[in-house]
Amino acid sequence: MFTILDLINHYLGYFTTNSRTKGRIYAVVGAVGVWYLLYLAYRFFENGRWLRGGLIAAVFVVLLYFVVLNLVYYFTDKTVKWDVSPRIEQVLGGPHNEEGQQQPQQSVIMPVNGLYQRQNTMTGVIEIDSTQQDNIDQLVRLLDDLGLIQSDYGHLGEQAQRQIIAQRGVVFANHPGTLLPYFDMLTTGDTVKIMGGVNQLQAYDLGSLVMVGMTPTKQALQHYRLALSSAVILGGAGHIATRRALANVERPYKIQVEVAYEKRIEN
Repeated sequence: MFTILDLINHYLGYFTTNSRTKGRIYAVVGAVGVWYLLYLAYRFFENGRWLRGGLIAAVFVVLLYFVVLNLVYYFTDKTVKWDVSPRIEQVLGGPHNEEGQQQPQQSVIMPVNGLYQRQNTMTGVIEIDSTQQDNIDQLVRLLDDLGLIQSDYGHLGEQAQRQIIAQRGVVFANHPGTLLPYFDMLTTGDTVKIMGGVNQLQAYDLGSLVMVGMTPTKQALQHYRLALSSAVILGGAGHIATRRALANVERPYKIQVEVAYEKRIEN
């Protein structure tokens, strides 16, 4: 069986056959070949080899399940309710690209709060209460009125979006995020507030910085000087992946920040 599949793959390589056509051919060959396992299981049962026969029969059932999924996927527009393939895709690192498919590129965000070396920045963890969430939503409406929030999914195609979804679970319409025109950190004791808005005079309290990388903010403040290197808004309309297509979802808006750090000089 594997020899037949290898030969098919070898000869199809001479033609410009796209992956969907190849998938249909493999699905048909698999649908025929899987029944050979049932024949082997029957022969083992007939000879009293119940353990081996049972194992082969179990393999047959599992493979038959995936054969049915492939036949439905490649030859119809329907979906199967108990389809586990999206989870398997995530475990294996996401869906395979068509040959020649361009890899998604992260948009470059021009800094507005100074230049920092990448190795000296970490992702911050933000906690948001209900009042701060209201502030974020109000800021989003203001930025949207000003035409500063994009909704084109970063000009990414479906396959590129699927790669991001495999890593993050969702891709938002304003990918890779809406950079705030103004942002800063307000430190009071051990508490660090993230401030942001269209300018300094119209800044909102958007959240509390609770972690810098894997370090609690209180501990980080004791050993490092901290500065906010970027702050973007993510959320709202987005896509998640199903087997057949991308599905629309709506998620709350949130703040994503990068924090620059510099070790304090001991006196």
